Parts: sequence; C-alpha cells; structure tokens
Amino acid sequence: MEYLALGTIIDSHGLDGTLKVMSSTNYAEERYQEGNHVFLYNPVTEEREEFTVVDYRPNGRTDLVTLQEIKSPEQAKLYKGFEIQIVKDRNDLEEGYYFYSDLRGCTIVDKDNKEYGVVKEVEEFPAQITLRVKRKNGKDFFVPFIKEFILNVDIDNKKITVEIVEGML
Repeated sequence: MEYLALGTIIDSHGLDGTLKVMSSTNYAEERYQEGNHVFLYNPVTEEREEFTVVDYRPNGRTDLVTLQEIKSPEQAKLYKGFEIQIVKDRNDLEEGYYFYSDLRGCTIVDKDNKEYGVVKEVEEFPAQITLRVKRKNGKDFFVPFIKEFILNVDIDNKKITVEIVEGML
C-alpha cells in the first residue's frame, strides 16, 4: 500500500488536542473531511497509526486538524514531527492530474527520447506548477507543467516527454 503525505505535525493547538500541521497538500478541505481516516507516520520508527478526522480549519500558513483519538495537548505533542498521511488512490485524480510524489524521480526526455535529467521537485509558482529538473552535469532547469511544454507523462515508466525550447536549458 502506498501513502500520500498531507503535512507534518509541528505542534498542538488549544486544549482539545488539535494538531497544528504544516500542510503539503493542495486539497486539505477534501482530505480532512469529518470521518475521513488518516495515518500518523513516525519517520524515526517507520510506524503508522490510523486516526479519524473530527474537524479541520485553515489557520494562515498552517492547518488545524482535530482527530477523534487525540483528546489533550499533551497527547497531541507526542506526535510532533510525525507526518499525516492518507492511502494514495490514483482513482481520486482526474485525467491529466498527478500526485507530486509520482512526478518526482521521473526522467525528462524530448521527442527524440534524449534524456535531460530527473525531476527533483515540483514547485508552485503564482503563474503555474513547475518541474525542477536536476541535470547529470550542470545546473537545475525548470519546465512549466503546462500543455505547451508537457507532451506526455508516463508515471508507470517514470518518464515525462517535454518540448525543449531555446532558453529553457
């Protein structure tokens, strides 16, 4: 089973055990709906526990998430540094949409199958989502994740075909 990280617990909030989360998902409201199941993952022990969402509210640059099984700030603080995860389900995605974690590590090639590097990170800029590509020898370069540049995405084979234009490299 694969898991998708929603964010990292950075502290507790309030007296009811609400978690303060540094979010890494664009769909927090959907992911944290009341009754949804999430997992708290300890990156040190690699253990994972299942919890049930009771409440969610955005809080500036963080999210506040209340889980049914955590009832006090002392209990919440035990999970500081843990990741909140859900089971990754590709059926949740509309066609043409991808999990960032699936794009990372993909090889970037052109129409002639010439390799240019590997996706190091997916970054969000005001204009669009952009792939940061690490070259084998040289500086990183960026590929806007838009139809004009992205010709094909093959997650199964970890390959993205792009239109390389002058000035991109």
